[in-house]
Amino acid sequence: MIIHKISVLIIDSEPKSLEDINKLLSADPAVCEISSAVDSDKALLILMESNPDLILLEYPLIGKAGEGLIRFIKTKLTGTTLVFVSKSKEHAVHAIRNEVYDYLLKPVLKADLETITNMVFLLKQNNLQSRVNQIIEQSAGENKIRVQTFRGYLILDPEEILFCRADRLYTEVYSTQNRMDVCYVILKKVERILTPLNFLRVSRLHLINMKYIRRIIKNKNTIILSSEGKEYAIKTSKTHIRNLSKIENE
Repeated sequence: MIIHKISVLIIDSEPKSLEDINKLLSADPAVCEISSAVDSDKALLILMESNPDLILLEYPLIGKAGEGLIRFIKTKLTGTTLVFVSKSKEHAVHAIRNEVYDYLLKPVLKADLETITNMVFLLKQNNLQSRVNQIIEQSAGENKIRVQTFRGYLILDPEEILFCRADRLYTEVYSTQNRMDVCYVILKKVERILTPLNFLRVSRLHLINMKYIRRIIKNKNTIILSSEGKEYAIKTSKTHIRNLSKIENE
């Protein structure tokens, strides 16, 4: 399964505090990207071109952008988690007024920061999984499907799909171009789309394009798919072999 780590923006005017938080995040396995700004003005410029999963915002704010930066984050970056970082608890009321419910005190402790990053990490994974029902769809008026991969959307012609393999909540799609893409949807949903297009579920893990069947090895419960001179062995069961043989003989 693909793991999606999180990106973090630190906004802090104190060099020592900024350095300490950066070191903690650099050692955190849930974090893949860290950027920083010393005031709200520089932070706003960064956010015009990026969309971090987590923002650690020093409060009170430094810079002309001020409260406008918070409004920008809350309205434009709705998928971003905003956390106030302050020297005193007295600013907690401002956080609540801004509907920011996560708060860290300086100096930031490793355990407290990890609680936040782990929460954002899990939230990111869950958000991806919640989109499963909307990922694969047939294009209107076309015999093609659109799948979402971790690189973006991919348009596939079913004729070019050799087989699909289940990987927990994801599906690996193997194509005739000797390429494999991972899409964010369970195999059962892929099966519903592709079954009317000459595809057959032959095991818990595999959905095959019957167009590319070259041999059926009954004594080994194996189906051989072939394309562009390359063969793929798909293990199945005796029941599926019998059912497939009936289809082949029709």
